[in-house]
Amino acid sequence: GLTLGYMSLDTTQLQVLSKTGNEKQRKAAQKVLPLRSNGHLLLITLLIANMLFNETLPVIAESVMGGGIQAVVASTVLVIIFAEIIPQTVCSRFGLQIGAAMVPFVRVIIYVFFVVAWPVAKLLEFLLGAHEGIVYRRAELKELVAMHATSAGHGDLQTDTVTIVGATLDLQAKVVRDAMTPLSSVFSLPIDTKLDYSTLGRILKAGHSRIPVYEERLRRKIIGVLLTKQLILLDPEDAVPLRDIPMSSLPKVSEDLPLLQILNTFQEGRSHIAAV
Repeated sequence: GLTLGYMSLDTTQLQVLSKTGNEKQRKAAQKVLPLRSNGHLLLITLLIANMLFNETLPVIAESVMGGGIQAVVASTVLVIIFAEIIPQTVCSRFGLQIGAAMVPFVRVIIYVFFVVAWPVAKLLEFLLGAHEGIVYRRAELKELVAMHATSAGHGDLQTDTVTIVGATLDLQAKVVRDAMTPLSSVFSLPIDTKLDYSTLGRILKAGHSRIPVYEERLRRKIIGVLLTKQLILLDPEDAVPLRDIPMSSLPKVSEDLPLLQILNTFQEGRSHIAAV
């Protein structure tokens, strides 16, 4: 039972519980994690102990019951019930709690069988590699988060939270081309525009804080960005030429630039918009 209980506890899960679980879970995970980290040694030790128990019980039953078929049946029933069914059922359900409670006992067993178990564990580590916790790929992690949504009935994450986390995970695989807005859909103004009632009304309706400005009849030639907060003190009756308003520079980026990189650039505060 301890073999199933301990080996079903993933080291990644234990690390998470040791930091984010409730008080009982943190204490239990912190006790079990050092043992579980050396998975091969733990497994070999428990298998040796289990084998010795299974081999010793029939001998005891034979000496008590005088041998014969009754001793074989009794030892078999006892092994199945008390060494297999009950321990494995309980440990599979309460693996963390039982594992934490049995840590001192297991440490003694490891010490007793260390001379035999350690060489075998090292051989397994050489042949199979060390025990490692589960590390999820990006797509797997995204699906794991989705499974914990309230809409899926398995968790307490709101749908909006799942959507935001999923989109954030996708950023790593996307480039600027995947998120850019076509120039035909961008609200922009020619440099010779007069900032009168009509123009200011269009700007207000667009609702943007930054507006690209381009050369007259050359929309692809963007020369700067107008910050709409600069228009607060303007009088529409003056119809001030847009050319007279100071503009911010517009950085140029490649369409193959990773989205995370351009996001980091925006977070530095130098610009919140770029031309592709």
